[in-house]
Amino acid sequence: MPKEESPPPRWIPPLLAVASLLVLAASLLALLTGDNHDHQFHGTIADITVNLGGSPVREHCTTCHTEGGRPTWEGTHWMSSSHPDITPHAPERLGCTGCHLGEGMAMDRTFSHGLPGLGGRQVLQGQQVQGRCYVCHELEVLPGAEKAWNGYRLFRQKACYLCHYLNGMPEGSGFGPDLSHVGSQLGLAQLEKAIRDPRAEPDNSTMPRFPLSRNQVRDLTYFLKGRVEAPLFTSPMWVTAGRPAVAVPDVVPEDSSLVAGERLLWQGGCLACHQYKEEDGRIAPDLTYVGKMRDRDYLEGFLEHPSRLIPGAAMPTSLLNAADKVELVEFLAGATSEEAHHLEAKKVYMHHCQRCHAANGDGKGLIQPNLAQFPRAFLGNDEFFRRVTDSRLRDSLARGISGTSMPPYEHVLSAKSREDLLDLIFQSFIGISREDKVEETPLPPRPDALPLQRAERLYDRFCAECHGRSGTGKGPKASRHLPRPRNLTNAPFFTAVEDERILRGILNGVSGTAMPAWRGVVSDEEAWALVEKVRRFSGGRP
Repeated sequence: MPKEESPPPRWIPPLLAVASLLVLAASLLALLTGDNHDHQFHGTIADITVNLGGSPVREHCTTCHTEGGRPTWEGTHWMSSSHPDITPHAPERLGCTGCHLGEGMAMDRTFSHGLPGLGGRQVLQGQQVQGRCYVCHELEVLPGAEKAWNGYRLFRQKACYLCHYLNGMPEGSGFGPDLSHVGSQLGLAQLEKAIRDPRAEPDNSTMPRFPLSRNQVRDLTYFLKGRVEAPLFTSPMWVTAGRPAVAVPDVVPEDSSLVAGERLLWQGGCLACHQYKEEDGRIAPDLTYVGKMRDRDYLEGFLEHPSRLIPGAAMPTSLLNAADKVELVEFLAGATSEEAHHLEAKKVYMHHCQRCHAANGDGKGLIQPNLAQFPRAFLGNDEFFRRVTDSRLRDSLARGISGTSMPPYEHVLSAKSREDLLDLIFQSFIGISREDKVEETPLPPRPDALPLQRAERLYDRFCAECHGRSGTGKGPKASRHLPRPRNLTNAPFFTAVEDERILRGILNGVSGTAMPAWRGVVSDEEAWALVEKVRRFSGGRP
């Protein structure tokens, strides 16, 4: 007897019905999309040619934008609203792409409004067109381009020129990328992203994230969009020669009480990043007390070559002339205050420490991302402080830490204030007593002969992936760690450090960092040879 066939599951018919409906909807969508005149045009082409800066420019834009405004499809043809009044300009003389960009000869709407990519030719609309005003006009106050001009003022106020070069400017630096033609390369969206999140790409960018409002970022992008390879108000030969020079707006506040030194802080771009009293760029250390912390030689040296005193410092070389630098150092050296001596410990911490070490003591303060070395974390870092002697902490606070942004406070804070501050840090953040220390394992004596060749191989095998082959702290795995691996070429830092401290770091590791303990992995004599390797990176020993 044949076996009776079982009926299909009950859920199959509804599933087939839903699938059929989806296929029908997709077909209708494809038909509608295929008939969309918004993307391709097959009718009569309006081919016009205009003269821009002496060069003929052909474009088809008025095929759809028949009267220069927003177009609509009328079933058989395109119509558009009229172009806004731009007197004294005339759309019929300027054409469209000179102000709005886009690919005027493209036959597809997507392409005609800007080829995919970095948005260099992306169409500009409404106020965005200000980004093209300074392609035809020299950089000066211009009716209708107020936001782009304000973007230029911000470029000066935030001292962008200290790192970026712009063709035609009286000064400029090669510390960052040349922005002379950036408007030809990037669209407004890409420029905004680069300003808002400079470390998104590339992730090793040293450009700080400036505290700018949305409108300020927009104005900066409008200004930068006008920095193009071939501006129409001048000739290519003049551009190559760096001419004509652009106007330099005065960024010093109209405040009659400002003394000459304070004016130099503005003129030199210092306050774009640093703090001085109530003015705060929120990017770099406070300069209010720097004249009491650092001597004149240090200040003069730092203005000339910041990275010699703090290797890896993001600060560019000052562009002030020699006389202005001398005057600025004189001002900073004389601009002192006794206020900090009389503050209680909590106020001292918030006044001097939280900018780097953070209000909660985790080391991620306001300016931490812009410092060459990560500020020491207090919160959750008790193991590190159990291994550090109290005398070393006192010395770091009084004399600072060479090769880093940690300044000496011995002439700013009294001995009692410094003791109170250390007590506060232990009680409020570290959570242990200052006397709570671990007994360190005795260090092995330095052998007479060191296995230096073996140390080279050990360094390449164990250390280079974080500290780098050249010891700069920029190995392939460095970006995975915060704090970043120590820069072993930091001569000011290692000159102030004894061999025994380096050896202890190798054998025991460094708590609160990614540096592991290598005791048991390398022999005592190999560890001493690695100390010698570090000394060679940093150029000597104390």
